[in-house]
Amino acid sequence: MIFEGIGRVFSTVGEKQYETIGAFWDELAAKYGRDKLRGLGYGWTDTEIKYVIGLKEGTIDGCDTRVELPDEGWITVNGRTDRLGEMYGEIYRDGALLFEIEMFDDDGNCRLMYIR
Repeated sequence: MIFEGIGRVFSTVGEKQYETIGAFWDELAAKYGRDKLRGLGYGWTDTEIKYVIGLKEGTIDGCDTRVELPDEGWITVNGRTDRLGEMYGEIYRDGALLFEIEMFDDDGNCRLMYIR
């Protein structure tokens, strides 16, 4: 599977990525609608995360990043965006991730897909 979108690198120091990635989502959701987007986190280091936002269908304007992902082995968790930190706390208890895909809607729902 190929994930295409607009890529950026965010600091994870002090868990600032929740705020900065959220602003990135807001920026693109204003143009495309939140429910048409999906985000990919990968390439974590001790201080940063690579993150790409693309469309669920089609190619986003300004696409500058392509990431090859595994086709199988994904685990999916559904929940509420206001519990995102708690959800990731539970997910990370079992170890680090290779990739995560996030999807959100304007009603406060989220779907997380991840693979170790």
